[in-house]
Amino acid sequence: MHNKKISIIVSMVLGILLLAGCTSSFQADVESYMASMDDVHALDSEYDEKMSQLEIGDLPETLSPRNEEIDMERLASLIETLDKEIMPIVTQMEEAVAGIEVSNEELAEIHESYLESLELKGTFVQQLSDYTETYYMSVRSNESLIQLSQTFMENQEERDAVIDSISDEAETEEMDAIVTQINENSTALEEEAEMLQQDESRAEKMEHIDEVMLPLINEHIQSLNEMNLETDKGVRVRSLTLEMYYGFEKYYEERKNTMQYNEQLQELQLQNILPLRETYQQLDQEYYDQLNEIESELS
Repeated sequence: MHNKKISIIVSMVLGILLLAGCTSSFQADVESYMASMDDVHALDSEYDEKMSQLEIGDLPETLSPRNEEIDMERLASLIETLDKEIMPIVTQMEEAVAGIEVSNEELAEIHESYLESLELKGTFVQQLSDYTETYYMSVRSNESLIQLSQTFMENQEERDAVIDSISDEAETEEMDAIVTQINENSTALEEEAEMLQQDESRAEKMEHIDEVMLPLINEHIQSLNEMNLETDKGVRVRSLTLEMYYGFEKYYEERKNTMQYNEQLQELQLQNILPLRETYQQLDQEYYDQLNEIESELS
């Protein structure tokens, strides 16, 4: 009977020693893991600090180039901060965790949640930067279209004034020839431009600009340059018209850019980007809560 009691006590002691050994081993794993993640956690705090300073809650969702409330300087500053300050921190974290191996299964599972959060951080910053930059460029592109249209009208007014000022037969003869050529060119260009107002896809419209409209404008430029003009007013009207045609080239190139930016904005969709932040913040909270709970139990 005494031998049986001794055997039970020995088993209990061995169990306690084994448990203590397991606890000691786990604590060593935890300490090793926390030490290896020290720099990553510091970078994570820096990331959170910089992100908290960004004012992204009132970013515009709908493109409205003439909306005076759009602060273009703030958008430019936001793009620079995301690209030059925040994304490099994410890159540093990615490089740091790439060399960390976790052998303990419980810690490996916790670490996996951190890796998922880090991946979301990278996606969030990149997509937010892409959206902000595309929005910025789209507004700038629309502003260029407005400016080009204004310049076109100014050149047209000056050209009309020169045409109205002709006074002799030589000027009249040259002007009739120039106006006839201009009218032919305008009719051809207007007919092709109608396609851009129809229901074709953006890709088809961009292709139409590249393959039809821009070559057509080049033909118009060539047709004017080939005219033999001798009067000062004839030469001036041609010069103003050529400026308008070169403006047309820039205008339709910018139209293509605008189409591309708008398509990219539709793909990005700000309302799909912002929730990524909430998701990775929740993962971070769970990650750090689990680590704190383990350290509390071991202390």
